[in-house]
Amino acid sequence: MIPVSLVLPIISTFPSNNFFCCMKKKIGVIGLGNPLRRDDGIGLVLLKYLQENKKKLSKTIEFIDGGTSGMNLLHLLGNYDIVLILDAVDFKGTPGEIKKFTVEQIKNQKIQFFLSTHEPDILTVFSLLKELDKAPTQLLIFGVQPKDISYRIGLSKEVHQVLPILQKKILKEIQSITES
Repeated sequence: MIPVSLVLPIISTFPSNNFFCCMKKKIGVIGLGNPLRRDDGIGLVLLKYLQENKKKLSKTIEFIDGGTSGMNLLHLLGNYDIVLILDAVDFKGTPGEIKKFTVEQIKNQKIQFFLSTHEPDILTVFSLLKELDKAPTQLLIFGVQPKDISYRIGLSKEVHQVLPILQKKILKEIQSITES
């Protein structure tokens, strides 16, 4: 058995007082969208809700307003073990419907669908990160089907009506991911 007097000096040299902190996975929640294009801003609306409710979530989560970043996400995604993206995604669903996608699910789709209103799409960015050996271990995209992405401020009536449901669903999903 090692005496405590020998272990304490070693532990005190760690950069953090909480030596086990480094073992937790770093999680990035990135909201994407343009609030000047109606439902395209849904990712940012959901991100704001999560930030307001961060006490209900893991302390290892960082919240990032990705705006309309395309290639700018390259330097962000590589900083996390798990990345959760909130965005408007046209998957031909009902306006306000939310779906969770993995990169593999998107790649394996037989039918191409419009992933996001941002260029380049997240698949291109993720592929580049893999080539650089900087990709997160898990990347999930929470896509909300938009009704209207024309230039105008505010969500469409259809998406706004289901906003409380979307907020609760996304909070619950993120809680389950971070607790596992």
